[in-house]
Amino acid sequence: MSKAVEHNNVVIFDDRGIPSIMVRFMRPKDTEETPAMFRIGDKVVDAIYISKYPNKVINGRAYSLPMVDPTVNINFDEAVQACRAKGSGWHLMTAVEWEYLLNQSRQQDTLPHGNTDYGKDYYHKDEQGDREGCGYGRTLTGSGPATWNHDHTIYGVSDMNGNIWEWLAGLRIVNGILQYIPNNDAALAGCDLSKDSKKWQRIIADKFSKSTVRVNVEGGEITITDKAAGEDYTPDYDGVSWEDLKIELSEIPQALRDLGIVPEMRVDSEGKTYVWFDAAEGKYMPLRGSAFHNTSHSGPSALCLSGVRSGSGVDVGFRSAFYEVNGKLITE
Repeated sequence: MSKAVEHNNVVIFDDRGIPSIMVRFMRPKDTEETPAMFRIGDKVVDAIYISKYPNKVINGRAYSLPMVDPTVNINFDEAVQACRAKGSGWHLMTAVEWEYLLNQSRQQDTLPHGNTDYGKDYYHKDEQGDREGCGYGRTLTGSGPATWNHDHTIYGVSDMNGNIWEWLAGLRIVNGILQYIPNNDAALAGCDLSKDSKKWQRIIADKFSKSTVRVNVEGGEITITDKAAGEDYTPDYDGVSWEDLKIELSEIPQALRDLGIVPEMRVDSEGKTYVWFDAAEGKYMPLRGSAFHNTSHSGPSALCLSGVRSGSGVDVGFRSAFYEVNGKLITE
């Protein structure tokens, strides 16, 4: 067995014979409750495969490849389609998958560094990636040191901190109300992720009062709350550091933890990382991980819940993920 396979690095070929390099995450068997990431539809899956690198679109399909300039200027729906075009089990990485990986990094004290200052890490100036052939401040996928991977080894998931913001599925904010698709159902090929889909649910803070979790953005402060807004409240858009984000809830729903809104844990180095919310009228999708220009506000836990699904930019991309369907690993 090769070292790469031993460390859960696998290559999955699509029906065109083009490979994607993935990192396999096995369902833990020693937990009382199965993590949300492994609950998809009416099944519990044994493994989730996450793209090792931000993706490159080739002939309409998403691929995880090293040393390429990742695809940018792609909107949410285009990213979803590029992933699903690869076949059954393929999907846009979800919010619960991203948070699961972050929790592994927190537990191992390996929160990834990355391209957060035009080719180098803002907080570790000696760490740089390769910018040859890349546009603007981006770096080639996987070209940074091992500390730019989620586990600080060459076998980890790369570039979750900086380089480009990444679209995620299964979370959004609508007129200030947080909504989600339960468990990891956003990974299902048949899951309707459209703006008018009935799959979206409100997050309930108190199961008895049925109070809804919303985001209050006002006067430079952001509060996650289940309290009704005051009559003089005017919703706004803003950003604050994680340490300044206020939580005012009667109880914290597990969904908020699974989605990374109120993490199960947080390490000290995340305190300065920024989160942005748009509570004004509209429907906004999540971007995570920060980009090459976010400098002191950067971090893998950075969250920008203010993207319109039709939006795109030179700092916005995505990555695909995969789960086995009917025991099949290599798509046919």
